[in-house]
Formats: sequence, structure tokens, C-alpha cells
Amino acid sequence: MFKKVVMVLLVLILLGGAAFAQPEETEQVFSQSDPQGDSFGPGKFTYPGDQSFPQELPAMLDLVEFRVVNTDKTTRFEFQFAQPPNLAQPWGGEGYNFHRIDLYIASGGKGSQTTFRSGAQVRFTEPWQINVRIRDWQGAYLLHWEDDPEDPQAGIWQGATEDFAVFVQGNTIVAEIGHSILEPAAASWKYYILIGLQDAYGLDHYRKIAAEEGPWTGGGGSETEFSPNVYDILAGDAKAQKQQLDWEPGKLARLEPVGNSSGNLVARKLAVVAVVMVAAGVAALIWLFKKK
Repeated sequence: MFKKVVMVLLVLILLGGAAFAQPEETEQVFSQSDPQGDSFGPGKFTYPGDQSFPQELPAMLDLVEFRVVNTDKTTRFEFQFAQPPNLAQPWGGEGYNFHRIDLYIASGGKGSQTTFRSGAQVRFTEPWQINVRIRDWQGAYLLHWEDDPEDPQAGIWQGATEDFAVFVQGNTIVAEIGHSILEPAAASWKYYILIGLQDAYGLDHYRKIAAEEGPWTGGGGSETEFSPNVYDILAGDAKAQKQQLDWEPGKLARLEPVGNSSGNLVARKLAVVAVVMVAAGVAALIWLFKKK
């Protein structure tokens, strides 16, 4: 009798552990904060001077956290800013008409170390495979590194499918992409995030950061094709951002991807092993009961 009671208790403990270890319908795959107050590129970039641009614009473009969440049907890429993206909307749209965001995903394998199109004026240390291009007025695209950048219709346009939506939620711009067009995010993925100022007439819709600030251009950059047109990136700290966005004539700034640490990856693998062991233990106990 005592043995049976012990085995029942073991089954209950194992089942409880299995329930705890099972993945939820919503799973956060990656999250990283970004320093607040660093939306000035390598440190000295300024914003256009026309009155259409609000004084809060640096905070509106100041990325403070990035999250990747898998649900049962979609993957959510969440870009949280210091101020609501729709704090000021002089030109209408969906609520983020100042923002020009590029998310480059390095999922492993062959890829590209240059941006899909010229505009941001940076390059990458590791190759990317997927680019989520975000711009207001139904301007988001899902692109593959082998798509043709000369083709204005390249990639999957958000307006062509119900499985691709971009919207504002509080201080966050959310890009939600269905698993039918993008596989669920993996813990091993790495990310580059570029935050620029949108310009309908700029290269790849990035607003120029020139040497001198003007009514419609930022300042602190240069007139060349080598200085970045990027105000913020996802980096560990402001020093890392400054170092990565540093550039020199004839040489583009080179960015480092961010991703889960090896420790987090090990923890996830151990969790999978634990689930397998729990399942095996339950099966063994069931077999023992039947044998009795």
C-alpha cells in the first residue's frame, strides 16, 4: 500500500512538472532593453528644424525595448519607444508617420551583409536572411535577402495579406506576422534594428542626416553616402551604439547583431530535456502500475 501511495505522489509531481514545462500559447522568445536618451546616432546627430517636427521627436524615435513573441498563429515584433509613436501626427497615417524602421533577422546560413536597399547607409558584421521593413501608410514589407532590390514590388506587402499587420499599441509599434508567411521565431535568431526618420522622397524612405541641419534634413552627418542615416539602433549601451555607428569616408559603419546569450539557449535546451524526462518518467510509472 505504501509503495502505491508513493507512486501516486510521484505521478502527481511529474504531471505538475510537465504542465509547468509546457510552452504557453504566447511565448516570449527574445527581449532586450535599449538605453533611453540615445536617439542621436553616434552622439551628435540633430533633427530637422521645420515646425512640422515636434520637440518630442527624439523621444518618439528613442527605442527603449524590443521584444519577440510567438503566439499560436503569429510572431509579434514589438518596438517600444520612450514616447508614443503617435504623440504627434502632422501627416496622418496609421500613427507612426515619423518612423522608418528596419528589422534585419540573422537566422543562420547564407545571407547578405548589406542593407536590402541603399538609404540607411550601414552594413552588418553577420549576414541576415529576413528583412521586416516598416513605414507608415501601408508601407511594410517582408523581404528575403535573395529578393531583387531593384524590384519595387519585391517581398510580401502588408496590404496583400491578412497575415501581416503593423499598428501602434501604447508606446509600441507592433509588427505581427502570421506563421503562414514567416516561421515562428527561434531562440537562436539574432537581430539588427535601425530607427530612422521617414522621408517619402529619401533613399529607401530614410530622411537624410546631412552635415548641417536644415528644415527637412538632420545634421551632424555628411553629404556622402557613407555616414549613417540612423538615429537609434538596438545595442547594449550608448557606448556600443556610438562605436557601431562610427564611420569614416569610404567606409560604412558596421553593426553587430543582438540575440539570446548562450546561457539562455542552454536553459531552453535543458527545459526541453526536462519535458522529455518527465514524459518518460510518467510512462514508466504507468507501466509499473499495469504490471502490478
